[in-house]
Amino acid sequence: MKILIVGHACCPHMGSEPGFTWNYSWTLAAEHEVFVIAHPQFRAKVDQFLEQHAPRRIQILWVDVPAAINPWKPGRGERWIRLHYLLWNRAACKAAKELLSKVPIDVAHHISWGTISAPPFLWKLSPPFVWGPVGGGQVAPPRFSKYFGSQWPMELARSTRVRGLPLLPSVRRVARSAARILATNNETAEVLHSAGARAVELRLDSGLTCDRIVDQVPLRDHQGLTLLWAGRLERRKALPLVLEALAQCRESPMRLLVAGEGPMRSQWEQLAASLGLQDRVQFVGHRSWPDLTNLFRTADAFIFSSLRDSFGSVVLEAMGHGLPIITLDHQGVGTFVPDNAGVKVPVTTPAETVQALVSAARDLLQAPHQLREKGREAWLFAREHTWDRRVQDMLALYREIVHESCPV
Repeated sequence: MKILIVGHACCPHMGSEPGFTWNYSWTLAAEHEVFVIAHPQFRAKVDQFLEQHAPRRIQILWVDVPAAINPWKPGRGERWIRLHYLLWNRAACKAAKELLSKVPIDVAHHISWGTISAPPFLWKLSPPFVWGPVGGGQVAPPRFSKYFGSQWPMELARSTRVRGLPLLPSVRRVARSAARILATNNETAEVLHSAGARAVELRLDSGLTCDRIVDQVPLRDHQGLTLLWAGRLERRKALPLVLEALAQCRESPMRLLVAGEGPMRSQWEQLAASLGLQDRVQFVGHRSWPDLTNLFRTADAFIFSSLRDSFGSVVLEAMGHGLPIITLDHQGVGTFVPDNAGVKVPVTTPAETVQALVSAARDLLQAPHQLREKGREAWLFAREHTWDRRVQDMLALYREIVHESCPV
């Protein structure tokens, strides 16, 4: 097949959207002819990778916004990036039209950005197209507003905007035109259905290379309970939920490792100290993949507390190392984490959710066999989500779409 992939961010050896676009396209190119339209922010790293590996049938079309009207500069933060992306989407569509005048593309697939708030322009093109996996339809639970602090008005404004997305002509046009839309959570799927989407399926926006899954679940010496939290230290990730829960477990041999950097690090370190957790919580900062792997081996369970997230690629990476997951039971993690691969706590009120986190940690501490069993189930789930398997699953979907558009 000849497949067009549109992904703004594209880079090997990275997580999130750059890694998703690259890993998916590179794996797909082992068997099919792949054309990728991407922004040149990571071009040097892509070129280096291509020089060091055997060639595949992949061609990358680097598309940027003309400098005279481009408001965003890579390396200077994210200011004006949304306006840049809107302009880039139009430039990508133009590049795709030029490609289609030369190459008979079977199916087009817009991968990133993976948010419903920034619909692509693929509806203007002739091939059937796929959009996603996309999130962005999930909103933060209002009862947890205190964890957003001064940012809550902005979060509330975002929630209001999300509820209005089904009415936007740009969203409705893409929703009704796409052959398939892949949603990362049920909340986003509901928004898409409200916008008139004719075919929405749930899909993870994460995948694993084989080297990020251990060959077998490690045997851990469960002396106490070591929890690992990893992610960007920003308000919506809600680390204080975990700190408050740990403060209620003073009699239990538990500790918490916090990996990541972000604007809330200093304030959350102070919170841990004020809760008397100095000796039980260690902020280890940003870690490269080898160091993060060591943390996965050190921990007994992974804890995920985000109040608004599609899924979180680090959750899948933790599962690939045989760690059971303690998580809030909502949005992407609530949709995809199997019940037998961890503990999902209800998102009701802060007090009840914190208490549920306390109970989850205590139950795992007192039942090491559950840690092992749930860790194995997490590992088995991760093995089903390698890039090879993700691509084969998507190829089946492509063939189905092509058949629908050109039935024999």
